Amino acid sequence: MNPARKRRTLYLAASLALPAPTFADEYRLSDVTVTAHAYGTTLARSNIPATGPSGDDIHDAASWLNQAAGASVVYNGQQTGIAQLHGLFNERVKVRVDGMEITPACPNHMDPPLHYAPIDSLGKLEVIAGITPVSQGGDSIAGTVIAASAAPQFNDTAGYEPLTKLHGGYASAGDATNLGVELGAASQDTSLSYRGERLDANDYGSPNGTVRDTGYTTMRHDAVLARKIETGELRLDAGRHSTRNAGTPALPMDMARDDADKVALGYQGDFGFGAVEARVYWHDIEHLMDNYSLRPSTGMKIFAPATSRDTGVTLATRIGSSRLGLEYRMNDFNSYQQNVTTAARQDMFRDSSRDRLGVYGEWQGALAADWTLQAGVRGDMVRMDTGNILYGYSPISNATRLVQADFNVISHARTDYNTDVTLLARYTASPVSVYEFGLAQKTRSPSTLERYLWSSAQSSAGQADGYSYLGNINLKPEVSHQISVGVQLKTGAWAFKPGVYYNRVSDYIQGTSTGVILSGKPVLQYQNVNAELYGFDGSVAYQLDQNIGLGGILSYVRGKNTDNGDNLYRIAPLSARLYADYQTGAWSHRAELNLAARQDKVSAYNQEQPTSGYGVVNLRTRWQANKSLRLSAGVENLFDKVYYDHLGGINRVLASSVPVGGQLPGMERSFYAGLDYAW
Repeated sequence: MNPARKRRTLYLAASLALPAPTFADEYRLSDVTVTAHAYGTTLARSNIPATGPSGDDIHDAASWLNQAAGASVVYNGQQTGIAQLHGLFNERVKVRVDGMEITPACPNHMDPPLHYAPIDSLGKLEVIAGITPVSQGGDSIAGTVIAASAAPQFNDTAGYEPLTKLHGGYASAGDATNLGVELGAASQDTSLSYRGERLDANDYGSPNGTVRDTGYTTMRHDAVLARKIETGELRLDAGRHSTRNAGTPALPMDMARDDADKVALGYQGDFGFGAVEARVYWHDIEHLMDNYSLRPSTGMKIFAPATSRDTGVTLATRIGSSRLGLEYRMNDFNSYQQNVTTAARQDMFRDSSRDRLGVYGEWQGALAADWTLQAGVRGDMVRMDTGNILYGYSPISNATRLVQADFNVISHARTDYNTDVTLLARYTASPVSVYEFGLAQKTRSPSTLERYLWSSAQSSAGQADGYSYLGNINLKPEVSHQISVGVQLKTGAWAFKPGVYYNRVSDYIQGTSTGVILSGKPVLQYQNVNAELYGFDGSVAYQLDQNIGLGGILSYVRGKNTDNGDNLYRIAPLSARLYADYQTGAWSHRAELNLAARQDKVSAYNQEQPTSGYGVVNLRTRWQANKSLRLSAGVENLFDKVYYDHLGGINRVLASSVPVGGQLPGMERSFYAGLDYAW
């Protein structure tokens, strides 16, 4: 073991992190319970942990984000959902999947963290848009998304009882199927289960025809062993996630193969001095993409393997009103590309590493009878390095790349010391009204790609703008200063939670023209600029009577580069999701109206195109006589409307109903049905 790796392993032995508090108001949206609380929204399964295979549920877990105010999803393919919170996406959003922070293996984020979250066994998705408590943040500036599998089940009896859950579903758009099973046994203190699922889809259709290169196959196998002990609960998770032939029409390549293995051991319990939570995990991805297996190839055939390994330990303690934590996480990353015909190879990232050691303290308590405060301070040390490039194509131009020899003589190691501070105050003005105020400084260090992309390539962490990028080894961390104000109003029938926010980001990392033209477009190099984002979002629910409920969410964000006045790239438009529910006996029915305004506040630096507004109607129904059996069905895009999600990406695939350079459309009218059974 080399000295650097040995030091990293020793650091790994001491680390911590702690969950945020919740203050909840609940309402129901689709088959998911939505809980609005002081610091965000929790989306949780209702009753049986599986829903019908609606368009919001069958492809990937990221689609749940559309049900939270202030959140949206950037898609480059049906399995590539990247979380966007208050207009910021990619590494600016902290994403945890079952306690793990996952670094995508693909330099274009074909496999973002939520790609590895389960669907059938997903228990809840917590969304904190904007100011995040320091116990849930660190090395991020946009907010936090926490995906958690369903908790292990225990029985009341001493003996073991079987656990069985089955799910099957079908959606007509793309002939998509979803099959899931959970098998196991549990006693009072021990639970052992296997969870498996398989997702298949062909290319989906729009009202204008088939959208080529949008199918996929994904399989997941997870084993969970949980045991209650005197002081708490231990949980061991192990599993494999495999994806094959997942099309990404907005990117220059597709995901031919993606295999991820994980092992995690967690503990939570109570001692005399307070609560303790600990976790150690290992997540390893082997990824392969190419530009010829799923799409017509008219030029060079290229394949590109990549690997990403995350290892981490978290520990946390809660003593009275205080939380203290450490966390250590290290990532090892490698990627290269190779010409099929000539066998010429080029290293993209070789022996790259990005390690983070964080420590935080957080206090929450009453300042007065009607005031509570959560205050937190966090420090993170981010250490990055990369190896020399051994394989490089013949130099084209010093302007479009750092020549291999020049890159190798540069000192690659960089270390950032970052500080986060948050203040979140809550004033209870009356039994029906609560006001929330937030101030924060958040910091994010550059990603491996942003610092070490040594040769110009269309690798941009999923921005999918068609430009070639160069890294910048001297980038500074982004520093965000945020303020937010919100109110919660609740009466017997009404629940209303609007809020406004402002976020100014110093040293925002964005591609800036080098002045060199490649393939008809200027090569962009990552540089530090200044930016601001502001907007509002909120949720409302109204219970008309015991059978009828109305409600919805509203989100708006505006993002600008304050150095030149340009708009920030790929920002979600003003949008709303409205619903009307009717429930009687075992039956529940819903009508949904999803609305988006025209987005013409687009980025000029990468020639982003405006998109028109739209409205789409969905109808859903569900029959659930008991906790064991549920039937669901519905139709999405009822009127078979042609519409374009602004975050849906630009097509790059030939022989599709969508021209190259055209916006990828939403799905055609789709009928779905699902069955869930548990015993």
